Amino acid sequence: MRDYKNVKVPRTYRTGSSRVTIKRVETGHGLRRPEKSAGTFRSALLKLLIIGVLSGGAWLGWQAYRTVTQAELFQISGVDVKGVRRLDEADIKNIVGVFTGRNIFRADLTAAVKTAKANPWVKTARIQRSLPNRISMVITEREPYAILDTGKGRFLMDDEAVIIERVSPEKAVAWRLPVIAVKDYRAGAGEQVTAEGMGEALTVLSEIASRGGWQPDAVTIKADSAESLTIVFGDHEFKLGSGNYAEKLRRLAEVMADVKQRGLAIAYVDLRPERQVAVMVMNGRGQGSGSRGKGK
Repeated sequence: MRDYKNVKVPRTYRTGSSRVTIKRVETGHGLRRPEKSAGTFRSALLKLLIIGVLSGGAWLGWQAYRTVTQAELFQISGVDVKGVRRLDEADIKNIVGVFTGRNIFRADLTAAVKTAKANPWVKTARIQRSLPNRISMVITEREPYAILDTGKGRFLMDDEAVIIERVSPEKAVAWRLPVIAVKDYRAGAGEQVTAEGMGEALTVLSEIASRGGWQPDAVTIKADSAESLTIVFGDHEFKLGSGNYAEKLRRLAEVMADVKQRGLAIAYVDLRPERQVAVMVMNGRGQGSGSRGKGK
């Protein structure tokens, strides 16, 4: 190994200063490398390509939309209606008129359903497109269940207490339906009757129908209130009051069988007491005398 301690440095290589010289080299962000610049260019080009593709797709989509919504192929040529029995021709035209001359994709089905359900006879309406150019409509009509008698008019009503339409006394009889009487109730087509005793009256009608033996169009239910609920059948009144109708009608059947066996003429039967039945028996002069018996 050489020893460099005693090596002489030529004078020409010597400096006049004994200080250590430091040279600063700037390596800041101002210096760009060729490879980074190329990456930035590729990124910008990619963004431009994406923007171009999206713009082109949007333009093509718009052109396709215009073609579809203006093509004669998709102009509605007719409406197929099912489930109609009582709606007349004018009612149907009013419902389907919103589709006249419309493109099938621009037809407002929600508005059509709303128009259909505005008719009191229509309970539900289901409308859908049938490509390429027809509309399919399925309607469920309300079924008359009883006659509402307000004392000032008679109305057809369904089993949900929705009023369908006003009817004349002659037409009301022709329907051969039971009557629910609510005095001075203001009724309008398409409205649901909210009288206090209406729900109870419908329950009684349902119970009577399930038991059988009743002539529906000979039944009138007075339903001004649940507590005063009364069945009028023939010349008799059966005061039921509120609730427990199956048991009350069972007791009524037993009482009427006993009345028939005895050959009694009665004015009314009061079944409102929980454990007793009150029977108003007519005497020979047409006046009544009360009698009570335990319910079974």
